[in-house]
Amino acid sequence: MSNLIISILTQSLTFLPLAFAISISYHILRATDMTIDGSFVAGAAVFAKLITMGIPPLLAAAAALCCGAMAGMLAAFIQRGGRVDPLLAGVLATFILSSANLVLMGKPNISLLSQTTLVSSAFEQGDLVGWALTAGYVMTLCLLTLALIKSRFGLTLRAFGDNPALLQRLGKKVELYRLAGFALTNLLSAAAGVFTAQTVGYADIGMGFGMTLTGIGAIILGHQILRRCYSRPYFRIGAELIACLIGVLLYFFSLNLLLSLDINPIYLKMILGILLIIFLRAAVRPQTGSSIS
Repeated sequence: MSNLIISILTQSLTFLPLAFAISISYHILRATDMTIDGSFVAGAAVFAKLITMGIPPLLAAAAALCCGAMAGMLAAFIQRGGRVDPLLAGVLATFILSSANLVLMGKPNISLLSQTTLVSSAFEQGDLVGWALTAGYVMTLCLLTLALIKSRFGLTLRAFGDNPALLQRLGKKVELYRLAGFALTNLLSAAAGVFTAQTVGYADIGMGFGMTLTGIGAIILGHQILRRCYSRPYFRIGAELIACLIGVLLYFFSLNLLLSLDINPIYLKMILGILLIIFLRAAVRPQTGSSIS
């Protein structure tokens, strides 16, 4: 049982920045950014490649985050001026990144098991020390993002998502905030890739498959459960982060529970999809006083 709990917590920990990125994209930028799949792999790929080339881990991590931000800027550039739908722009950017990531890596898989990373020395002292350091990195990144969204910049970013035309009339550069918003979300996704590569010991070209859809399902689940327990009359970014954490924990709890029951991995996605539908329908409050005409 303790191994199951540790597995859930560790998987949730490395996935949290990606879920937070999707929440920002979904609730602040008002866009479903599919680029997150590609930027997750890009973060892991750049970090792993630079580490194997002898680059210090801190510089490798910084370069990986910059690469993720550039992936987000690519998606923003594709939809420049609102000419391309954000969902389609994300798909196109991911399509481009699938080749770019393979070129960066030079091969489909890069092992980090014998390399020095940001957390390798801590894991040598013990798993608890290693995961505590990883948690420190993750929470620092999320809290810095939280502070940024609470700032004047974050308020303007919300205005961009709600009404870009009004933002333009106020003399703000809409495209600049589009670039900044998508750069931020994909930077967080790349950070999740960096943490994941270090904790699992490798970077793989296919490790980002379905990450965005998984994250969307997890955060919607977390939001519905949080709303049932705590009514929010207006937007609160702190509650957004808590909802992400709840949803991610529940998702990985379901995943690990199914694996512990020796469910065939072929059926995992189908079963998780059905469970997510059940959870969502159970969590949503029925609307009273409404009629169907």
